[in-house]
Amino acid sequence: MLYDPQKTLTDLRDHLARHDKPIAFLMGAGTSCSVRIPDPSDATKSIPIIPAVAGLTTMCAIDVAAAGANFKAAWEAIEAHCKSSGRDPNVENILSHVRMMLRAISGTDTLCGLKRDEIEKLEEIVRRTIARVVTPDSAKIPDESPHRRLAQWLAKTVRKSPVEVFTLNYDVLIEHALEVERVPIFDGFVGSYQPFFYPDSLKRSEAAPGGNWVRLWKMHGSITWRRVGAAGGHRVVRGEPDPDGAMIYPSFEKYDESRQQPYSAFADRLSRFLEQDDALLIVAGFSFGDEHINNLIFGALENRPRTHVYSLQFDELPIDSDLARRANQRPNMIVIGPKSGIIGGKRGDWSPTDPPPFVEGAFELEEEDDGSGTMKKIGVMKVGDFGALSTFLKAMAPA
Repeated sequence: MLYDPQKTLTDLRDHLARHDKPIAFLMGAGTSCSVRIPDPSDATKSIPIIPAVAGLTTMCAIDVAAAGANFKAAWEAIEAHCKSSGRDPNVENILSHVRMMLRAISGTDTLCGLKRDEIEKLEEIVRRTIARVVTPDSAKIPDESPHRRLAQWLAKTVRKSPVEVFTLNYDVLIEHALEVERVPIFDGFVGSYQPFFYPDSLKRSEAAPGGNWVRLWKMHGSITWRRVGAAGGHRVVRGEPDPDGAMIYPSFEKYDESRQQPYSAFADRLSRFLEQDDALLIVAGFSFGDEHINNLIFGALENRPRTHVYSLQFDELPIDSDLARRANQRPNMIVIGPKSGIIGGKRGDWSPTDPPPFVEGAFELEEEDDGSGTMKKIGVMKVGDFGALSTFLKAMAPA
């Protein structure tokens, strides 16, 4: 089966151009690592300003190993446990496991060869490494970046309801871009001296700014959040980046129900968004490795046939992947990969047609060996690259 790339991109553009359609973006780690800077060791090359999850995991492993052989051995044991339980041994899954260990251990017990205070130290090393790596010097952020192009489109689009951006990233690249482009942002925090999280603003529209403000929901926390003591308990506040990374990546093992804000409020907000009639969610830079997020998305797709999700994939999706299986079962889930897509529950390759003039690099023709030494033309979608998607969006903005 072949799909017409021009029709697919036209449909996407038309969805985004509708002023009365509820629209949101879900941004994963792939969006942050699409911002590239010169490689300090080789000026002819570039590197991501913030590494992808695999690179971040490697950096955390190096810092943990530097703490001692017992810490290195514990990290390797946790990696092995993740693999044996069918989970990717990335830094987020490892951090979750470490926090489960902290909840389980008591007294003089040891887990993975570490005592409780050593497990606490391991968690602190991981948090501090993440906070350091995802807090680049703002002077190094390129003037021309994918986030800036997204912000430029948002600055010029006029909608009946606000655009919502759900991000799983801890960094502040999107905030930086929106502020440079003077796009007003509301992130659930209110105040001026020490802005604090105000959950009512996510539930009642009258408790939030007007519809011309972009809503930004940081579902996995932020390097700019802290939990501070307040009269009668604690509150989450926003400020300068926290080198401790105390509020990155939610852990329901670490926090009891009263301390799960803002994480649970943002998850509820995503669910509420998807329940809107004719809602459209654009997913970029996310590999669907977070089962909590997956359940929210696929549950809504099953119960709301007029809700649509476009999953824009940087890499080709394996036929036997969980995302492919779920997309095959849900016609309102559209997966766009480089060489093929899943539309209406059926998989097909992109037709090798000439790129339409409006796509701005979102689709290209390439050549590959057909297996017999003969080169053939194939259609390649580029919108799974956040850089190409942001260019596609900027081209839609009025001059």
